[in-house]
Amino acid sequence: MEIRYVNETDDLGQISSIYEQSWRKTYRGMLPSRYLKKIPEGNWTERINHFGSRSMVMVSGGEYIGTVSFGECRMEQYSGWGEIYSLYLLPQYTGKGLGKRLMDRALSEMKEKGFTNILLFALEQNLTARKFYENYGFTLSGDMMKKKFGHKNVTQVMYTIKI
Repeated sequence: MEIRYVNETDDLGQISSIYEQSWRKTYRGMLPSRYLKKIPEGNWTERINHFGSRSMVMVSGGEYIGTVSFGECRMEQYSGWGEIYSLYLLPQYTGKGLGKRLMDRALSEMKEKGFTNILLFALEQNLTARKFYENYGFTLSGDMMKKKFGHKNVTQVMYTIKI
């Protein structure tokens, strides 16, 4: 099992597929099913290393099984903070401690880059992810934001951690 930065030889389509498969399974019942079904193949390909964010992949036996993206916080009021933009595993690899390994590595990299305060957002309804973040040591901040997916408005809640 290897966790490393995405590089120019990686198949971004396969990494995007991690997002696509994870979204369809994880967000079933939270986001409109029509929205999830219409996610195009390769939807995240262009965003994997977007705007100075850093993306890492978890690879096992030549298979891409997880990914995490992070960087400087995108919200002006949290200038100087780090942000975990995304953390996803292929559905068949969840619940095996691999998400913790991805988070450990991302926070280690962020600490090396000088970040001490980190935030992330989770869908309010995504109780599995929220429990994972809370068990990891993240604290619910009380801040939230609304986002529209298809015809549905959802609430994202913010978690923070000091490293």
